[in-house]
Amino acid sequence: MSEFRTFAESAIVKVTKLKTAAVLPEEVNVIFVSDARIAAIHRKYMSVDGPTDVITFGHGEIVISVETAERQAKTFDSSFEHELRLYCVHGLLHLAGFDDLTDAGFKRMAKLQERIVAQAVASVSASASEGNSDSTESAVRAELQRS
Repeated sequence: MSEFRTFAESAIVKVTKLKTAAVLPEEVNVIFVSDARIAAIHRKYMSVDGPTDVITFGHGEIVISVETAERQAKTFDSSFEHELRLYCVHGLLHLAGFDDLTDAGFKRMAKLQERIVAQAVASVSASASEGNSDSTESAVRAELQRS
């Protein structure tokens, strides 16, 4: 989990550098859940049945379905870790004020999240190769919990 935390911290820095009017919450929590749990959250807060990949709450919670990530990794021939990273950045972009309700918004977010994931992974890799994998570039803290 410390590798994901380091990735999330790097991604937060990259998202905060985007020019948006929104300011990220002081604290961001990433919560990993099952499809059943995210489906219940989806129904309760969005009135939509069924699981989804990620749900973001404006106060700083990013809820990610690990089962959906596993399925999507197979579907898109990517890795489980890549899917988790995409979902995390997707949630951060929502917190920064980005919206994917329109086709244009969806395309913009997809392009941004791929770019930010690549940059954050490169940043984490560079820090690890320098022996500095514990560096925090931002005062914003990503707390990871598994439920």
